[in-house]
Amino acid sequence: MPLIILTGYPCSGLTHRAHQLAAGLEEAQSTLFETGAIPSTKPRYKINIVSTHDNVNYPRTVYDTARTEKEARGLAYTRAKRALGRDSFVILDGMNYIKGYRYQLWCEAKALGTTCCVVHVGTPIDQCVANNEARRRRKESQSQSDSQTNESKDPSLSNEPTTEQSPNPPTTDETESDPYPPDLLNNLIFRYEEPSMHSRWDKPLFTVPYSDAAPPIADIWTALTGLPHPSTLTQTPDEEPSAVSQLTTALNSTTLSSAASTATGATMTQGGTRSALSRPRVAIKPHQATVLPTSTDSSALYSMEKRTSAIIQAIRSYTLSNSSAKAALASQPPPEPHTSNDDDDDTFTRQEPGIRIQVPDSSIPIFVPEHIASASVTDDLAAAGGILALPRLQRLRRQWITLNRVYIAGPHAAVKGGALKEADVPDAFVRFLNADFADEVEER
Repeated sequence: MPLIILTGYPCSGLTHRAHQLAAGLEEAQSTLFETGAIPSTKPRYKINIVSTHDNVNYPRTVYDTARTEKEARGLAYTRAKRALGRDSFVILDGMNYIKGYRYQLWCEAKALGTTCCVVHVGTPIDQCVANNEARRRRKESQSQSDSQTNESKDPSLSNEPTTEQSPNPPTTDETESDPYPPDLLNNLIFRYEEPSMHSRWDKPLFTVPYSDAAPPIADIWTALTGLPHPSTLTQTPDEEPSAVSQLTTALNSTTLSSAASTATGATMTQGGTRSALSRPRVAIKPHQATVLPTSTDSSALYSMEKRTSAIIQAIRSYTLSNSSAKAALASQPPPEPHTSNDDDDDTFTRQEPGIRIQVPDSSIPIFVPEHIASASVTDDLAAAGGILALPRLQRLRRQWITLNRVYIAGPHAAVKGGALKEADVPDAFVRFLNADFADEVEER
């Protein structure tokens, strides 16, 4: 289900807006179940609020250093990724002020095939500073009241008579949050990267002004699920089909991600009013950045190693029985005559004189031209400096495997026409060796 990324300045009321979103989504879901728009047999969706940091393990001071901030951000990313699923809403509570981090979250939602939106809590900077000062004064007064309470409980610490202290009134999550140091608060405000409608990972974007009592729950619900919000059920004209029936049909016929053809996004204009933006609803299309390549046979690379090793072993066996280059050339049969209609890959091996070695699983023989075999520094084919020395053959085999392993076991194997079939490995390796042997004179 969808991922909701909250973003805004520190002390802008992010946690308060997160709880408002959770309550609004839960209320919408309950209304749909009560009206019968969603069958009672379907499970209810879980609404998870993932906090970027808490006051115990990751306090506000984690932003002082890059290492601690990275740890806190990584923990929140892991929690959000674990909570994402087909049966849950995830609200990521935190500043999320880095646009690259929001892009990473958007990619994670896209990889899971779900929707994502950004809710920008548009609190002015002056108000954020005032909220932080109010937290600081509240914490100081709380510390003083706690110390006075301890003195009143211990008669040895105070000469005043003991009086019963009334318990503190319950506080919300916003009032219990620790304040930021003033320097850190100004630094975070300066580093904040505002979301933009021009960035695809920030769309749909909903800006909630500080003066608004609640975020646009109906618009967010419609944009993420593609279904009408329960508040619109009573606004349907009599002549039009019932919104309940439309919603039920959409739920039974398609998934939440593609149920509607359009969805409503919202942003803020310079005048401070919210304008609705028509955003087409299309099926989420996976691409190379978010989808793993098609897995190939796990034994493909092993087969490549085995087939190339068999070819090297066949060449080695030939050199053990025919160590002299001159004797090997003398024992070769005369080249076959060339025909104009012959287009095989080994045409040149039957036109020119040279050493031909038949290898397993390959229709093309290993071919060493006569002038290259005669020009070698030694007449011994497998000796040091020989044209078919084993160290050289092993080096060529490793080089060919390094160049082609990506086409048999990597991302290119999933591309049409880019995969190297196992049956083509011997011929491809022999062509590589023949091309290297033919360039021997130029290399020298």
